[in-house]
Amino acid sequence: MTQARAARRAARAQKVDVRKKAQRERPVLRGVFWREVALGIVCIEIAIFILSFDPSVLNVFDLTKASFTHALAWALLGALVVIALGDGIRIPASPLFGAFFAVIATEVITTFTAENQYVALYGEVGRYLGLTTHAVLALIAVAIAVSIDYPRRAPWLAWTVGIGATVAGLYAIQQATGHDPVQWVDLDPRVRPFATFGNPDFYGQFLAVVATGCAAVLVFARQRLWLMGVVALLAVLNVALMLVVQTRGSFLGIAAGAVVIAVLWLRRAGLSPRALTRFGLASAVALLALVVTLVATPLGSRLLEIGRGIGLRDRVLLYQSAFQMFLDHPFLGVGFENFAVAYPRYQQAEWFGIAGMNTTNTSAHDWILHVAATTGVVGLVATLALLAAFVFHAWRRARDPDAAAVIVALAAVAAFYGGGLVLPGAQSIQWIPWVCVGVALASELRSARVVAAIPPLRLPAFLRLLIVVGLASVAFGQLGSLQANRAAKGAEAALGGTNAARAVDLARTATTIDSGRAVYWNDLGRALEVVPDLSGARVAYRQATTRSPYTPAFWWNLGRMELEFAKQNEAGARDAAYEAMRRAIATDPQNPDTFDRFARMQLALGDYRGAIESEQQAIAFFPTIPGYYTVASEAARQLRDTDSAIEFLRKGIAATDSNDLRIALARRLIEATRLPEARQILRDVLTKEPANAAALDLQKQIGAQ
Repeated sequence: MTQARAARRAARAQKVDVRKKAQRERPVLRGVFWREVALGIVCIEIAIFILSFDPSVLNVFDLTKASFTHALAWALLGALVVIALGDGIRIPASPLFGAFFAVIATEVITTFTAENQYVALYGEVGRYLGLTTHAVLALIAVAIAVSIDYPRRAPWLAWTVGIGATVAGLYAIQQATGHDPVQWVDLDPRVRPFATFGNPDFYGQFLAVVATGCAAVLVFARQRLWLMGVVALLAVLNVALMLVVQTRGSFLGIAAGAVVIAVLWLRRAGLSPRALTRFGLASAVALLALVVTLVATPLGSRLLEIGRGIGLRDRVLLYQSAFQMFLDHPFLGVGFENFAVAYPRYQQAEWFGIAGMNTTNTSAHDWILHVAATTGVVGLVATLALLAAFVFHAWRRARDPDAAAVIVALAAVAAFYGGGLVLPGAQSIQWIPWVCVGVALASELRSARVVAAIPPLRLPAFLRLLIVVGLASVAFGQLGSLQANRAAKGAEAALGGTNAARAVDLARTATTIDSGRAVYWNDLGRALEVVPDLSGARVAYRQATTRSPYTPAFWWNLGRMELEFAKQNEAGARDAAYEAMRRAIATDPQNPDTFDRFARMQLALGDYRGAIESEQQAIAFFPTIPGYYTVASEAARQLRDTDSAIEFLRKGIAATDSNDLRIALARRLIEATRLPEARQILRDVLTKEPANAAALDLQKQIGAQ
């Protein structure tokens, strides 16, 4: 009996122990689940960055990627909150984590100090790389750090990027062969495919990163033979597409990634004679591949053009502008993502002759200059410190058995920033360094010292789910920007089809949904002009200039509206028109088109001397536009200064060799009864254009002899 009771007590005690053990293990299992949820969301975010686009909106690629990743980030935030509350919060301290926190802090600070805080927060139209996007990217990096259980779940990221690259590559092949189901009006993808990235330069940079990552996997990872074969095929596909896409920056990316792979391979293999022999053979193969690339591929032809100076001057001018921007704002720069805001003030007149009138830039096309110009020395030092800490961590870990993931991440970062020395950033590629840094943080997290910790909270399962669902529900409010952009595209289409009423309705919809974007207000003003509702157009243009005072075109439009009311003798309209044009000049002081528009306004208002001064400035900046001389000559004619009117036209002919100016000069000479000179000018016109109707008519009027 005693033995039986003892056995029953032992059995009950064992059951209690099992229940306690299960209770102790349940939070761990829940923690693993939510980590896998967070990592799954990260993988979806990466897939969206790579693959998503929507032809029904105006900004087909970047806005689509930004809208969906921002929306999904709320669910990711919910998963991270649950992980933090359930497992406790630890603040690690190491050079890598410190530099990561410094970069984020710098971006926040320079958002507050930015010239245009709206752009700093949400990014410029076409890029959308403001603080909100970088907050999403930082969230992705943190999620990777806490969820991949380095290196256990690192393959999740690799598979996501590999599948995304394959799908994008198949679409690029469709484009290159002329089978793209989407009809693009601004680019021909058969010449340089851009896949799901919207720009062949962005796609080329991505291809270089993926090819470099595949090479690093082949060198450092130890996987099954079939898997290594898949990686090798992916590498070949991306290199082949890179040669077709012909992005010169991708060559720099491959070179930078190859240097990292070579150095870290020597770090792992040592400097034995056998290792050095293998290294020499690999270098010889790489050199042969370089020669073949330069001699036998379209990319090589574009690279060789650089040696002949083709296509370099515009980049030199842009770099000069960016560097001057940095010199004028050395400490914190012009503000996070405010390059487009400040650039017009630094734009040279020569730029317009190379790139075209009224073109601008939203990036320095060099990540070092861009970071320096927008965040100053503080941001540049923080970024370089993060990269240096990344390199140091990979170097220190290179000989570890599980170092492959962090080495692949560093090689990918090197390829990204190598290409980024000559390329701008975009939604489709800017996630790359943040994901790679997240892998490095995950590796560092295993040994980093903890300086602060908050103990975990025991949360019931339904509350954890409620937190995630509650935060994820915020995502529905993030898609309004797409609706506004879709309406803006409809408004532009309606304007092109002369359906002004519909254009007004759609433009109003865009400004109602997303009132912060100046371009929507400008579109509304254009539509109201056509209706016509000039008062409403003037109000809309004022809204556009308030939101984007750094865009000269918005000031031109406002000035044109004020001019219409000045012609009606509205009090103050003349001064308002002049002020709008002066603001346009202050915004972009070397834009000759602004001075020309101001001159035409002054001519219409009878300010002939002002018109001459404005056109003289336009001519000084850009002397090869015939219209500038025509307006200046007409203003001098109105002042009854015949000699100056004729002299302007003669200078214009010398600078432009324009027959239109010769016809105008002949008319001025006829008015001045200088008929022999007029006949000679008409003979010059007919020598170049024997059938010129205007010249023949004037010749009939005054006689050929």
